[in-house]
Amino acid sequence: MADELDLERGIPSRGEERRSRRREGSSETKSTGDKASEKLDRELHSRLTDALEQVVEWRMARQDAELATAISEDKEKMARGLVSLTHVVAPLRRPLLIFLGFVEPLLAFGRVGRILTERWLERRRERAEELARAQAEWDAQNQPGMQAVG
Repeated sequence: MADELDLERGIPSRGEERRSRRREGSSETKSTGDKASEKLDRELHSRLTDALEQVVEWRMARQDAELATAISEDKEKMARGLVSLTHVVAPLRRPLLIFLGFVEPLLAFGRVGRILTERWLERRRERAEELARAQAEWDAQNQPGMQAVG
């Protein structure tokens, strides 16, 4: 077909060649842009879903089953909704990515930090109880009325 067109039109001018290259390039650019956008959408959806799943775990650990269940049931809808919103309001995409970049490490380290803090507080409480018992024993043994006067 291309040979037939060339025979009908003759030798294309430089301008026609540029226009045809631009048309081909613009369609490739759009498809590449669409692929990049779809990839970003999938990544954004995945990151949002993972973050919401961590929130569900936190709520379950805090015995807040009602909120955990609600988030668990609606996390897909919430993630899809936020991704869709970034298509309508494009300037929201960058702040959402920045927010996720900030929140994801906090969620990961927050859980570890909470566990370590709870263990440290438990050990501190146990040590305080041991010291209080030891102090009470020492006080009982060394009361002035209990010592032999010599």
